[in-house]
Amino acid sequence: MFLSFLFSPQQRKQRKLLRALTFLAVVALVAEDATPAVAAWQDLPTQPPSIPSSSGGGGRRETPPVLIGRRPIVVDLPFATAAAAVSSILGRDLSKAYAAEPAWAMEARSTVLLPRSNSVFLPRIGYSLYKTVPEQVSEGVALALVAGVRHFDCASQYGTNAEVGRVLKEYIQTGKVETRDGTIIATATSTTPQQRRNGLFLTHKVSNSDQSLSKTELQRDVLEQARVLVGGTSKTGGGNKNNRKPLLDLVMVHSPLTDKNRRISTHAALCELLDQGKIGAVGVCHFGVTPLQELVDAGLPAPSVIQLELSPFNQHADVAAWAAAHDSLLSCAAWSKLSSNDGPIQGWDILGSIAKERGMTKQQVLIRWAIQRGYLCVPRSSSQYKIERQAIQENSWDATKDFVLSDKEMTILNGLDEKIPAGQLGVKDGWEESDIVDRKWDPTTAIV
Repeated sequence: MFLSFLFSPQQRKQRKLLRALTFLAVVALVAEDATPAVAAWQDLPTQPPSIPSSSGGGGRRETPPVLIGRRPIVVDLPFATAAAAVSSILGRDLSKAYAAEPAWAMEARSTVLLPRSNSVFLPRIGYSLYKTVPEQVSEGVALALVAGVRHFDCASQYGTNAEVGRVLKEYIQTGKVETRDGTIIATATSTTPQQRRNGLFLTHKVSNSDQSLSKTELQRDVLEQARVLVGGTSKTGGGNKNNRKPLLDLVMVHSPLTDKNRRISTHAALCELLDQGKIGAVGVCHFGVTPLQELVDAGLPAPSVIQLELSPFNQHADVAAWAAAHDSLLSCAAWSKLSSNDGPIQGWDILGSIAKERGMTKQQVLIRWAIQRGYLCVPRSSSQYKIERQAIQENSWDATKDFVLSDKEMTILNGLDEKIPAGQLGVKDGWEESDIVDRKWDPTTAIV
């Protein structure tokens, strides 16, 4: 039984060959005792088998295994990996073949291969440190680790990298984390430090004040943040030689609110670190089409990831179209203040009714909406109160993977777009209060 993929009409002639060669790649994986972690589909219809029609509720999807002889396996072979393997065999580039992968097929996997990266697989759901005060970092990160979260979204502006680094270094070395009340939480004591570090995915965001015309200065600052977070140093060359991993997995420019020259210089400096193997991928946050196009027009690679204040209430159709055209992945920034009086009151009530009917939290509905749209997301929660600590677990991949929103529910959510700007919500993720000129202000439209 061959592993097959769905391609666009222009790629149909390649399909049979890709199926056969991918099957051989799977056999090779098994022969080498690889440890596959995510699902590859045996055959891709227009809709996965157990997703109900729009008239029904959600349900759990059963992933069909691939059969090697009589041995069923679940294969860690996303489209991008298969396309890269087949490209090397054929001696020609088929890297765009995986662009036809439906969003629902991606959502069956907990990770996705970042385009234009050093073979970095990004967990689809992470944990953002946005608005987390230093004294709550330890418990928040500990609870996230226990919940299976391994992607941590950090930033200079958040002011907590030192505390995050202290917790993560303790986890890497011992497999344990101590909460602020002295409780020791064991999460992975049976693994080695190298395995624990390799299992983490760390994102760092370069603040506006750190963007620089000096590539050397910016690169030094980024590598210093790597040292703070996980102990890496620039002396280790292309990543931490002990952990055999980039010093930071993803480095992003936190906002476009500087000037064209600094945006381009900063992106170029990060691309150099990418080429040197010191970071795994390069991204941007809150960039609209104009600053995104600046990067490409300057001859630089498009960012691997574009993070936005992205929700059913502001779907950024223009940036989403640009990302699709340039093979960039969209990521939802930590949702904040959507439930406030300045948020989408009617739309929030509609989302709440879906959550109530399905037995989900509102945050889980947002997560499922993002995943089923093919996006990444980094929800956040503090850890001061019990309900906040519980939310960290509820927002993890393991707690949300079995929920599936129906076509009808997705259509309802997709119809809630108010283009609600950051200025109206009062969000300050990558900028200061002084940058917000009025309620209509948004970082994606501030640069024209």
